[in-house]
Amino acid sequence: MKYAFACLLFSSFLSTAGYAQSTVTSDLLKKNVSDTILQPRTLFLPEPFDGSKALLKLFPGKHYKFPEKSYNRELINWECKTCPRVAYPDANEDAVDAFPYAEGVATRLMNVMDFKDADSVPYKVISFNHSAYDPDGLQVSRFTGGLLGLAKFMLTKDGWRLRMFQPAIAAYGAFSQCPKTTPLLIGDGQYAFMIKHMNGGAGGPFYGVYFMIAGTNGAYQQVMAAYVIEKTAMAEEEGLSYWNSEYSVPASDKKYFRDILITTDGVCRATDLESLPDAVKTLMKGRKQAHFRMVQRYVYKGSKGYQQEGPATATLTSPAKK
Repeated sequence: MKYAFACLLFSSFLSTAGYAQSTVTSDLLKKNVSDTILQPRTLFLPEPFDGSKALLKLFPGKHYKFPEKSYNRELINWECKTCPRVAYPDANEDAVDAFPYAEGVATRLMNVMDFKDADSVPYKVISFNHSAYDPDGLQVSRFTGGLLGLAKFMLTKDGWRLRMFQPAIAAYGAFSQCPKTTPLLIGDGQYAFMIKHMNGGAGGPFYGVYFMIAGTNGAYQQVMAAYVIEKTAMAEEEGLSYWNSEYSVPASDKKYFRDILITTDGVCRATDLESLPDAVKTLMKGRKQAHFRMVQRYVYKGSKGYQQEGPATATLTSPAKK
């Protein structure tokens, strides 16, 4: 069973739309750039590292910076008339427009992450979000994710050198906004990036998926997808099951790509058996409701990425309160 959805509340969307409309008095412009921006290249940045300047070097379009307290206060609008366009997957499983988008692209910095490798050499990874260009600066479409990209910079005697650049990987989230990436140590000095993607029909419940991005074979790519990791709670009278999950990396002698454990805790109800994970569903015979815990182990399988190792194990931890 797969729930490939991602959720952002309508209130978040409305605040974004209201901000753009109240601060932009004329259409935002875009700049045509060379197709070399999506190709491997050499790039050095001075110390101290500045994520916004790094992004503008990568995508030298029309830069806008809005008031400090505004939502998504910076963006870069650009188009590339000679770039080959590629369709990247969207976790919402809807049809995806090929990137770079025909109408232009709006690129926003998401976060700047600090690390040290196994040799204690500092490096930084910036994540960024692409959405279709909009003259008002809006990000719309509930079931369209934000297209994620990553860039890695290593500190050298000459400054911060671009070492790995993935302009686009896949789209996650809703309203063209990718959830922020969360670093996860999966080996000796090896970090991956977890994304919690949620969405669902208006009013809920909303379903969650964990996606993990890691560097492999010289590129950042999706290496894991764990489905059914969350279902949001609804009003008690609706009688629906609900659950949430956490992930961890247990101690291991593996140098890289260590195993991932996903532990799910929730409430299962006989009135909502159909939505339950199979491992939990089989435990509910003769019960009206209960608390449950489910554990899944994901193991790295080379070119196949992380795969679930064996069936999920589940237990009923206690009767749930009525």
